Amino acid sequence: MLTFSSSQPSLSADSQHFLDSLGFFGWQLGLERIEKLCDFFGQPQLKYPTAHIAGTNGKGSTAAMLAAIGKAAGLRTGLYTSPHLVNLNERIQIDGIPVSFPEIETVLKDCRPLIESIQATYFEALTIIAFQIFAQRKVDLAIIETGLGGRLDATNVVQPEATVITTIGLEHQQYLGDTLAKIAREKAGIIKNGVPCVSGVRQKTARQPILQQCRQLHAPFYEVQEKVKIHDIENHAEGLRFTAHLAEFDLDLQNINCALRGHHQVNNAATAILTAALLREKNFPIDIAAIRQGLQNVHWPARLQVLQTQPAILVDAAHNAEGMRVLIRHLREAFSYRRLFVVMGLLDDKRLLPILLPWRTLQPRFFFATPPTTRGLPAVQLASAAKQAGFDAETFESPGEAFIKAREQCGKDDLLCVTGSHYLIGALMKDGCIPLPYNN
Repeated sequence: MLTFSSSQPSLSADSQHFLDSLGFFGWQLGLERIEKLCDFFGQPQLKYPTAHIAGTNGKGSTAAMLAAIGKAAGLRTGLYTSPHLVNLNERIQIDGIPVSFPEIETVLKDCRPLIESIQATYFEALTIIAFQIFAQRKVDLAIIETGLGGRLDATNVVQPEATVITTIGLEHQQYLGDTLAKIAREKAGIIKNGVPCVSGVRQKTARQPILQQCRQLHAPFYEVQEKVKIHDIENHAEGLRFTAHLAEFDLDLQNINCALRGHHQVNNAATAILTAALLREKNFPIDIAAIRQGLQNVHWPARLQVLQTQPAILVDAAHNAEGMRVLIRHLREAFSYRRLFVVMGLLDDKRLLPILLPWRTLQPRFFFATPPTTRGLPAVQLASAAKQAGFDAETFESPGEAFIKAREQCGKDDLLCVTGSHYLIGALMKDGCIPLPYNN
């Protein structure tokens, strides 16, 4: 079996322990703590232009695409996303490269007493570190992804050039509400007075709160499906090819290649292109060549990522029902195989049947493991639900054991799919079962 190097630099043990201890506070939505941290550093988040991205699915891919376009345009481009797969510096990148651990250590050392005194959360600590590093490195543009929701998310202290809401689905209902409309209202909280908002949201009940917020704040509203006309879509092994036309911006993009796989990435690419067009209207030097080059070179690991063929091994961090449906559609359209083996682990906040039942059409054999986090759903619970739904399922002590067992059973005409929680995929990367997400 192929193995991959898992050696990587990291934070000092003391800093890592301190940040991990902040997980005790969990998610505490609200802006009071992040505002104090921003005050401490002199409002670093206001020292460079930003694009602010929220959404249920697609926001990470869209953010990565937009950051790649910014880099291709010659802009020093920051990217802040979550969660990470292996090392937390993956969350804070400049020009596609995770920032160094010494940079993170330096900023953390400066604000650690304040973090302790106000009991800031893990996400809030990393958010202020990202803001400050982007200011120190004098980025020309920062792409900022929300962590949870929007209105009360720690990232919602930026003053963006554009806001983006990719999709709306039922997620984190204990925090955001139990209907699409309630969740949409929370995510629409990133919309700012007079700042254009790009929306890929299609459901009428979710679209309405976003449109209403835009009207109240006199924020121009740009719907992707209206403003971007997509033609000639080809979903192939290396990614996507399509043509996009934006009449309002006089942009005609013929035969664009996107390095990310899956039909759904067309919508994310269209969202990124529309946002880039709006930034160009604000005099950012983004032209057709930059859009073309950025999409062709974008790197976003563990999203329909093919590791090898014969047998084919694919990794995708689908962790909710909509993500699983997208993954299953891609497996059906892009692969031919004899048998399908699926290594999966989920967190304990998931509704299992909507995630499992769409797999019936593919008849996989499941290899379940518990993700290595306190929020990991015990593999035995997942297997029990799968067996009740009629699936063939086994449980294993660790993600590595599940992967090795599945890989051993694969013939050259079979397909092995690794999916579920970022924690599961990250554990397999640390164990050397699958490649690390970044080389640095």
